[in-house]
Amino acid sequence: MRRMIATLTGATAAALIAPVLVAAGPANAQAAPANAQAVQTDPVSALKKQFKPGHGVKLAENAKIIGEGKNNRSIFSRRNGVLEFGTSGVTASDVTDKFSLAGAEEELKSLFGPSRTIMVKDTFYTSSGFYADALPEGKKWLRTKGDAIAPGNPAQKIIDPLEPATLKATLAHTESKRPGGTWDGVRTAVHSGKITLGELYKVSPTVRALLGAKPSAASATLPVTWKIYLGPDKLVRRAVSSWTQSLRGLTSLEMTYVNDSRYSDWGVKSAIKAPPAAQVADISELDLGEAQTEDPYIRVFKD
Repeated sequence: MRRMIATLTGATAAALIAPVLVAAGPANAQAAPANAQAVQTDPVSALKKQFKPGHGVKLAENAKIIGEGKNNRSIFSRRNGVLEFGTSGVTASDVTDKFSLAGAEEELKSLFGPSRTIMVKDTFYTSSGFYADALPEGKKWLRTKGDAIAPGNPAQKIIDPLEPATLKATLAHTESKRPGGTWDGVRTAVHSGKITLGELYKVSPTVRALLGAKPSAASATLPVTWKIYLGPDKLVRRAVSSWTQSLRGLTSLEMTYVNDSRYSDWGVKSAIKAPPAAQVADISELDLGEAQTEDPYIRVFKD
């Protein structure tokens, strides 16, 4: 396990995983607006009105990475938690991830074991069996800062509808609109369409953090298919996205990323705090042992 961690936290892993990913009570008035003005609000304005410190939204997310090689292995994850707002967007989150890795040996299953990540002001604190045996004695949380992808979660969303610019750019590519069923206790309209990876990179901090660098000319044209379900108050209740990237050259396969995120209890009260300092360690404190030469993310999907 230490060898896996060393590989994933090194420069080689950063260069490898980023292209693979190129991948934290019912709302009161918002759930059923009482006047016509609320109904007429556009989605971006409705979202920005939710950016109140001490309040947030609940997240339930399913994600899958499907390898299309001979063994057709896949990683499936479930993520649940609360996203807390500041005045300009999400500033804190507390989410738990659970993974299922079809057909993998026990060592790789432990790599993608359950994890909990708390984010406070761009600092991530993650507790996971992924690196538990490498933490110093008495430490339970690993701290990473800035735009780092939270450790242990390879199935990040590519479209984040809680980013105003991302929501605006995505909805601008709406190709169809129809009734979307009931989500979070309200009837929705589902907008659907496609947007390219390059367009998302320009507007989305989430995508820029996932990719780490501007996508190549070929990757920039990759289409991301999406569906966004809006309530009568124009708040997002569900967002589904999928896209496929060829890894031929790294491996002999393609990978498809599918994400289904549901948002509920808009305006829920939240007060997320960082874990106790005495229980936190930085990457420099990990006992990584001897590095291994083969990246475990690629091993999962090899032919």
